[in-house]
Amino acid sequence: MLYLTQPMLTRITRFTFFTGMLLGMACAPLSLAVAASPSAPESGQMTGEQVYNNVCIACHSPPGVGGAPALGDHEAWGPRLAQGIEILNDHALNGFSGKVGVMPKKGERLDLTDEETIRAVAYMIGQLDKPEN
Repeated sequence: MLYLTQPMLTRITRFTFFTGMLLGMACAPLSLAVAASPSAPESGQMTGEQVYNNVCIACHSPPGVGGAPALGDHEAWGPRLAQGIEILNDHALNGFSGKVGVMPKKGERLDLTDEETIRAVAYMIGQLDKPEN
């Protein structure tokens, strides 16, 4: 049986944190320019699908990167949904560092509005209800 000492746990925690931060930065989109489509809300903001396709897809496209739950993956989204939509939205808006990975604040796209970020979460959850191909 493997016993971990406090210094070992500290090193593992630091490694996990920095690895998660690196993965979070790698998930940031390469371009900040996004063209609004006719389906965008009238305010000029992006829809949830647009935010997913321009930002979230970097980490949440199947199979998922760095612990991010992949789009349509019921097993990965289950424990997160069990916490409630308020927690999911809070983690997307403010960032979160968990046991499995890191969710950067607004996916490292701080130019997104809170509403756009929440729409993206709703879009990803909505994809769980769609039949698999």
